[in-house]
Amino acid sequence: MQRHETLDLEDFEALLHRAATMIADRVERIGPRAEGPVVHPATFDELAALIPSDWPEHGAGAQAVLDDVARCIEPYATRIGHPRFLAWITTSPAPAGTLGDIVCTGLNQAPLSFKGGPAATVLEHVVIGWLARLFGLPEAGDGPDGADIADKADGPGGTIVSGGTMANLMGLTVARHAHFPEAATKGLAGIGRTPVLYVSDQGHMSIERSAVLLGLGADNVRGVPSDSDNRMDVAALRAAIAADKAAGLAPFCVVAQAGSVTTGAVDPLPDIADVCASEGLWFHVDAAYGGAAMLTDKGRALLAGIDRADSICVDPHKWFFIPLECGVTLFRSKAQQIATFRARASYLGEENPHDLKNTTFILSRANRALKVWFAFRTYGRDRLRRIVTRNMELARQFRDLCAASPEWRVLAPVQLSIACARYVPQGDGWTEEQVDRLQVHLLERLEASGEGFLTPAMVRGRAGVRLCVANHRTSETDIRLLFDLMTSFGRELAAQGPQA
Repeated sequence: MQRHETLDLEDFEALLHRAATMIADRVERIGPRAEGPVVHPATFDELAALIPSDWPEHGAGAQAVLDDVARCIEPYATRIGHPRFLAWITTSPAPAGTLGDIVCTGLNQAPLSFKGGPAATVLEHVVIGWLARLFGLPEAGDGPDGADIADKADGPGGTIVSGGTMANLMGLTVARHAHFPEAATKGLAGIGRTPVLYVSDQGHMSIERSAVLLGLGADNVRGVPSDSDNRMDVAALRAAIAADKAAGLAPFCVVAQAGSVTTGAVDPLPDIADVCASEGLWFHVDAAYGGAAMLTDKGRALLAGIDRADSICVDPHKWFFIPLECGVTLFRSKAQQIATFRARASYLGEENPHDLKNTTFILSRANRALKVWFAFRTYGRDRLRRIVTRNMELARQFRDLCAASPEWRVLAPVQLSIACARYVPQGDGWTEEQVDRLQVHLLERLEASGEGFLTPAMVRGRAGVRLCVANHRTSETDIRLLFDLMTSFGRELAAQGPQA
């Protein structure tokens, strides 16, 4: 009997083996045997001319396509796991997370409903539970002795999404619904008031973007001044809230930073929590980067007060070393979360109390919990704790090297694992603006050398280099090498004189 045509591959196992070998070889080349530039210098046009762009009428076969990957894609992929890739907060992925991601793709579950992924559904509940306990969110039934049942915690909730931008959006969506539930049916025009939210001037761009998407408007996001340590000025926050209330506006949410994107600053969380409690505002903490510090004693002290948050954004694909993509929003109240996102439609089938479709706006979703579960169980908390602690020490090492050099000026305190410093040419004749441009040229030289990749930073109006150590492979030797290289490049550029 003629078999109907499918998309199955007869040599699938052999192809998987070849792909796995390619991945393993790459990890070896960016890990123990780091070689090649951190960022390949090829241009967009060069790669566009190299990578096959035709959609063939008749397929070339998987072996041929893997040949294309080996020839014109893998060699040009940025070595994000390289020990001297210390840009942005894109971490070096742990190989155990890569294994979990491969299994996740192969199993291809659809856990919008329990029936679409029974084990995947349980895995998400497990991972959310781990993180909720790490941050100290109250379990169901927690509350003061003798308190009425209405004052008892209904238990934490959460959802796994693509990353911090989406995680912040989910947190602010529930915040809006909790304060203005009528917006769900009548829209913002039916509120009759203008909602206002607050974030420090060090806040992530995703907060303003979320406000735009939620219909709140960028003009109704207050950038609260920060202090000399780049932490939110709580007195300024109180004044801004009072002014907005006096103007007839409706403050509803404060976003605190637990590891700001530029300097890694941690806002005074207990003080902000007090403000939110006294004013009746939602308390959201953006811990996309800094949340992993909760694994350490120093980090728990820095992030004290985060357990009072109504929602928390944290990215496992940042400092927990999980491969992209993986972000999490945690909620103090699972009931508030579900009230915001509950999805009802006949085609979704019979309702199950554990359906993940009710925990987020997203329906189709991968089983991202699997790679987190796989990596966390592989390494254990203690091993992750040691890596995070070492990363914090390495940032302080770079700060100390800069502080001890007359050619460098430290721009900000090191609270977590980000260090910012400014190369200062020796001699006269340089304006501050020319020194600003020098920082960019210095980093361009570093990138062109292939030895490392860092990003620039603007701190208190002055440019510098920003080193973010969220990398399980980085060593003291790497930090010293980067410092020496950048100092050498700075001297060479300074010898050319100020650039117009």
